[in-house]
Amino acid sequence: MFSTLVGRALALLLVGSSLGLAVNAARPDGVRFTKFQAPTTCGAGNEHGAVSATAAPVEILAPTAAVGACGDPQTLVADVRSASAFAEGHVTGALHLPCASSVEAALAAVDLLAGRRALVVYGEGTEDARVVAEELRHRAGRPDLRVSVIEGGFAAWNQAGLACSSGAGAR
Repeated sequence: MFSTLVGRALALLLVGSSLGLAVNAARPDGVRFTKFQAPTTCGAGNEHGAVSATAAPVEILAPTAAVGACGDPQTLVADVRSASAFAEGHVTGALHLPCASSVEAALAAVDLLAGRRALVVYGEGTEDARVVAEELRHRAGRPDLRVSVIEGGFAAWNQAGLACSSGAGAR
């Protein structure tokens, strides 16, 4: 009798857990059971996902429009290009956060967003930066955070003749 009762309880628990996991996986806003993993390449098709419906979309800024945001201490600027490209030149004060950075670096960047109102991201172009910007917005979990991408990436910034630095810079 006792073993039958335990068997039924175990079967019920297994079926309930399986059904719960299946429903969670089917929902676009379901709970993720994986840790953050930076994409291995920057590009369109961010599988990490969805931004909250209350969050504004990532804004695309012309380099000249981004200058004011970059000088604001309430703004974090992130460069998602390779280490060699970052060393050759980057926006003054930018945090180097390459697309394939470690989990620890990505989490540290999210921590740096605490107390800031805005995030400006740039890369080789617009789309590689957008992927990282969307992920950081999602990880920060702050619908009030203004997230922008510099249109055309660092090449457009540099072509506009805007301030940049070279060397290691902020990390």
